[in-house]
Amino acid sequence: MLKLRTASEAVKMIKDGDTVVTSGFMLATTPEELFIAIEDRFMETKAPKDLTLMCAAGVGDLRGGNTGLNHFAHDGLLKRVIVGHFGSNDQIVRMVNENRIEGYNWPQGIVSHVLRARGNGEKGLLSRVGLRTYMDPRVSGSKMNDLAKEDLVQLVNLNGEDYLYYKAPNVDIAIIRGTTADELGNISFEDEIALSMARVAALAAKASGGKVIAQVKNYVKAGQIEAKLVGVCGIFVDAVVITRDIDKNHRMTPGSLFDQSMAGHRQVPTGSRKPLEMSERKVIGRRAAMELVPNSVVNLGIGVPETVSAVAAEEGCSGDLVMTVEAGAIGGVPAGGLNFGASLNPWSITDEPTQFDFYHSGYLDVTFLGLAEVNHSGDVNVSKFGPRIPGCGGFIDISQSTKRVVYCGTFTAGGLEVEISDGKVVIVKEGKSKKFKKGIEQITFSGKQALENGQEVIYITERAVFALTEEGLELREIAPGIDLEKHILSQMEFDPIIARDVKVMDRNLFEDGLMGLKGVIEAKKNR
Repeated sequence: MLKLRTASEAVKMIKDGDTVVTSGFMLATTPEELFIAIEDRFMETKAPKDLTLMCAAGVGDLRGGNTGLNHFAHDGLLKRVIVGHFGSNDQIVRMVNENRIEGYNWPQGIVSHVLRARGNGEKGLLSRVGLRTYMDPRVSGSKMNDLAKEDLVQLVNLNGEDYLYYKAPNVDIAIIRGTTADELGNISFEDEIALSMARVAALAAKASGGKVIAQVKNYVKAGQIEAKLVGVCGIFVDAVVITRDIDKNHRMTPGSLFDQSMAGHRQVPTGSRKPLEMSERKVIGRRAAMELVPNSVVNLGIGVPETVSAVAAEEGCSGDLVMTVEAGAIGGVPAGGLNFGASLNPWSITDEPTQFDFYHSGYLDVTFLGLAEVNHSGDVNVSKFGPRIPGCGGFIDISQSTKRVVYCGTFTAGGLEVEISDGKVVIVKEGKSKKFKKGIEQITFSGKQALENGQEVIYITERAVFALTEEGLELREIAPGIDLEKHILSQMEFDPIIARDVKVMDRNLFEDGLMGLKGVIEAKKNR
């Protein structure tokens, strides 16, 4: 019972110059009430100051506002951030762009594994994830602005192979969130979408001689939490804070206060999805879905890649998909929008480090990811566009480790208008921005590294399909109704290789009704 504290009492454990690690995936497992207490303390006392803040995923609400890491966006409070994703923290991005704090961006899985290594008493992590991307010191070493000068990532050659060595910081404070704490400080996670980073953050802090503060919504007597449900043992927890405002500061996700299915408590009918209306997004999703094999274990990125799941459901092929989500769910139906990170009816839920063990091992059959900028070498940028810095999240971990990588996106951006009629693609209005560019701002995916890894990589748009080859990007399919020169080559800043036998994309992709995806997948069973 001596561990029970108010939020304002607990955050006094944080000292000037400390390195603070937090759990969180958007608002899931995010200790929002503790963040508010830290902000309030700083605004009143100007302490603590010069903190280094580290987290694996985007922490906050994608709609913006003063949530998540934005509570730390005050001059003097932060010295440095090492984060996996900036997308939900516009105020932190502004500070990085204005060189008011040091900005570093590491892959989500790497952050989780670095902290696990620190919890094991190690000083860093050796990994091939990130080679030839902007993680690599030969590119930018994960530095996101001029103020970031320290080399936190090193290039190492071991037995003739290149690796990246990510330095593990000493963790002074871990701020985590669970559901229930008992009098001994044991923490369970029964109402969360996953364990997130809580366990490894706590272990990293204790291995560094630091302290652990846990936010919960329930408090019970010792022995009332079943031992196997304890996610973080009380011997690692120094302070427990009971949330005063569950609705605001202890939401399951930005979109849900609590959902039994997303917590894995019970199965719910997911209902029949309304078929997608015919559009360029549906065409891309249909063509991408043709890359599925029976019982595919997959990961879907945000945006256009999500249409793959919708197409599979419409075609009666959901049973051929096993979906996974970076936060820790395997199986079920990934939730989108403000519930992103959760899954309905998951088969299992684990923590982020274990989920990224699964990804790094190459167990995924295929990943469907967004297509923002691509160059002739097949390199992809999804992480930085001028002052807009979404960051990489789990993109690098997954794209460098998966056997088949399928990039999905429209051919141009910014006002593109497309009609699908009479089984053809009609470009009504071309987008203002070209996606296939001579130079891209940041390398989030390296085509050269993918070729060395033996990966199969294709790039699917509404009007053309490309493949990664040793010679560069090769055009292999063109949609009916599309003119090679007018609609493809003139809208690219480089000349792709053109295959000798360029095919017309399957006309079923552009027709109303079912496209016969089930037969396409079943035909691969004996291959």
